[in-house]
Amino acid sequence: RRTQPTPQDEMRAGMSYFHETIWKGVPKFLRRLDTALKNIGIDERVPYNAPLIQFSSWMGGDRDGNPRVTPEVTRDVCLLARMMA
Repeated sequence: RRTQPTPQDEMRAGMSYFHETIWKGVPKFLRRLDTALKNIGIDERVPYNAPLIQFSSWMGGDRDGNPRVTPEVTRDVCLLARMMA
C-alpha cells in the first residue's frame, strides 16, 4: 500500500466485513436462539425487532492522536455508514 487508508476507506472495509459475515451470522444466531427456547418449552419466537444485538463502530471517530480525523471526517464516515447499511 503506497498511501495510508483514509477513515472513509476504513469504513468501506469495515462495512464489507459486516456484509460478508454479520448479515449471515445474525439470522443463524436467531434461528439457534429460537430452537434453544423451544427446547426448554418456550414456543414463542423471538420478535424480529427485539433489540438482542447492538452493533457500533469507532471507525471515523478515532481522534486520539489522529489529526486527520476531524469533525467533518467523522460526519462523512457516519453518513457513509448509513448509506452502506
